[in-house]
Amino acid sequence: MTFGLLHLTPLILEFSQAHPDIRIDLDFNDRRVNLIEEGMDFALRITDRLPETTVARRLTTCRSVVVASPAYLKRHGEPGHPDELTRHACLAYSLTSRSSWPFIIDGVAHSVEISGPITANNGNALQEAALQGMGIVHEPTFIAADAIREGKLVPILKAFPTPVLDMFAVFPGTRFVPQLVRAFVDFLAARLGPEPYWDRGLGLE
Repeated sequence: MTFGLLHLTPLILEFSQAHPDIRIDLDFNDRRVNLIEEGMDFALRITDRLPETTVARRLTTCRSVVVASPAYLKRHGEPGHPDELTRHACLAYSLTSRSSWPFIIDGVAHSVEISGPITANNGNALQEAALQGMGIVHEPTFIAADAIREGKLVPILKAFPTPVLDMFAVFPGTRFVPQLVRAFVDFLAARLGPEPYWDRGLGLE
């Protein structure tokens, strides 16, 4: 939902203004929809893998970053290793990371148990809690990028990357993909690019 509001809406409006005869019906949510049952032409999904039978097109990369406010780090110190997160207040996204966060340590996947005062199913809510100094949050860069650039949130544990996900346009496998839908997906792929614009200048590589 947050990606749709922050990044997809401006692109949809741009496309709609260029093609005023096209009708666009949006459904912003974080659930996994059944495209055929709900009569949808396509959906955007952020994941590390899709079922082999899925008809999809990769659009861009989705990175995540662990961040905290300067005020929180001043009060509680900055963890030097992911395992130290067990001693910190962590703000959890309930749909994927309620009790653990993933890291890559020495090339090996590593899961760290976390806990904290706030769990939510929306990244904007978690970022607001982090901005108010309530804890550390593991956020997609498409949410956190502006706050990082403004110095309101500070990336931490940069030596221990989190797994990189991909964003896909997913189509109903048993239906013909209309030409206009393909044109819109082509438009999204061109605007988002293989390396998304929101990651530029963050220095997270």
